[in-house]
Amino acid sequence: MADSVTYHPDQFSEDELTSAARGERPGLKPAVAVALLHAKLGDGAQPVLSTLASDESLDPRTRQAAVRRLGGFPAARGILESLSRSPNEAVSAAAAKALSGN
Repeated sequence: MADSVTYHPDQFSEDELTSAARGERPGLKPAVAVALLHAKLGDGAQPVLSTLASDESLDPRTRQAAVRRLGGFPAARGILESLSRSPNEAVSAAAAKALSGN
């Protein structure tokens, strides 16, 4: 049986999670940090998620995770439309999927 680790958003500050999402915190995968940021900030997560999703210097998997979370924010439609035209195929596909509600 594989070992499992359980994280709770309250274990981390917003800055710690943002750093982890940017790949700057060993031991916490960026995509997990994105999910924890969303859980921690709730409705207030949209600006941070938008920034992460748009940052072309980040790993595309991190950007995809942020894009998927943005799909739950009606006000993120504009950024998702822009990201659906990203030259990164993984990011553009995730944005198109988020826009379609899937």
